[in-house]
Amino acid sequence: MKKIVKFLAVAVLVLLVFSSCKDEKKEYKFLKVSEYSLSKVSDTSLVSFLSRENNIKLSIEYTLSEDVALKKLKDKEVDFLIIPNNARYSRSDFRTVVPLLPRVLMILTNKKLSFNDIKDVFEKGVVYFEDRSRLDSIFFEKLYYNFNIDERKIDSHLVEELSPEKESDSLEVYVGLTHFNNTEVRNLSDRGWYFYSMDDINMFGKGSRIEGFTMMNTDSYPFVLPMSIFRGKPLRSILTVAINDILITRKDVDHNLVYNLTKTIIENKSELIQMDQTYNLLKFDYDAQVLTFPIHRGARDYLNRNEPPVWYKYVKMVWPLISISVVLFGIFASFRQRLKRRKKQNIEMYYNSLLDIREKSDSTTDPEEYTALLKEMKKLRAQAIKSLAKKRLDPGESFNIFLALYNETKGELIERIREERAREKEQTDKKA
Repeated sequence: MKKIVKFLAVAVLVLLVFSSCKDEKKEYKFLKVSEYSLSKVSDTSLVSFLSRENNIKLSIEYTLSEDVALKKLKDKEVDFLIIPNNARYSRSDFRTVVPLLPRVLMILTNKKLSFNDIKDVFEKGVVYFEDRSRLDSIFFEKLYYNFNIDERKIDSHLVEELSPEKESDSLEVYVGLTHFNNTEVRNLSDRGWYFYSMDDINMFGKGSRIEGFTMMNTDSYPFVLPMSIFRGKPLRSILTVAINDILITRKDVDHNLVYNLTKTIIENKSELIQMDQTYNLLKFDYDAQVLTFPIHRGARDYLNRNEPPVWYKYVKMVWPLISISVVLFGIFASFRQRLKRRKKQNIEMYYNSLLDIREKSDSTTDPEEYTALLKEMKKLRAQAIKSLAKKRLDPGESFNIFLALYNETKGELIERIREERAREKEQTDKKA
């Protein structure tokens, strides 16, 4: 009895362990190249939503070094990486999952200052930069080159040096390639700073300088800050540029996981917006000429889920062939149908001959005539089988009916011969 109880206890324990292992969610790590405080709300919303919808565990960490981030992704210390679209890396096994929120170039100036153009903003003001990571440096180097800005003339500081305790007169220019929910931008806007437009908004769509810049630097694109977006600020629409964050992973990461994450983000934008309004800025642009890394196969399969089959894309080219095939098939079907009708007519010929023999049998009682009819039937059956062998007849239901009628008629004739001969014998016996 003790052994049975012990066995049951072990079995229950094994089942509990197996059940807990079965229900354990898979865990994946996200890493983002960003300052944590700038995007905590939107990132938390995204991670929690993806975790819930895909029944997995997701965690997110932050780093300011894109080199560290890419190395961790390469070494499989993390599974996914959120990084600006202007990243450059020599490895070919990184893949794009989905474009995410933009990093917008925000330029604010002290209300007491005025500048003629963007060159003056950088060269004549005291400039506080939000961040000077390598990716930001790459972006600003392109910006300086396109707008003829001499970097040596820039009096630059990091934004961490910016504090409310400083005299406002010493704070002149804020520059940040930053997320839309940057608290520093909001604070400066509340203190009366002006958003600087890099070109006349009326020139947008007509060959503005911003469009020229983004045409030469395709990883960025024109961005319009609508008026009053920050609690009544700016007072007018501002033309600037932006670079999208992209969610990337390794080429070898599970196809189904990437497919489901892509599907969840794209199909549930409205729910993400309800969690955080910044997701209004999501634009799922999968232009392979713009994205830093190729598209992951899982994401590509989701994007192509409703694509027509390959032959449909070339239907104009193959349509004549299809038309000719349809015509030839129609001719073949018609010929085949005619052939079947001919075969049917042939079996009907034998069928009618057999019916004639039955009529003859009804008009006589002479056994000798019955025997002659049987011979005629046998000859008819031999002809039918010979035609069948030569494929002049269809070995279908009509031929089966013919054979059934043949056997029935043969049986009746043999029975009549027996009856007539029995009757003749009886009459002979009576006379004797």
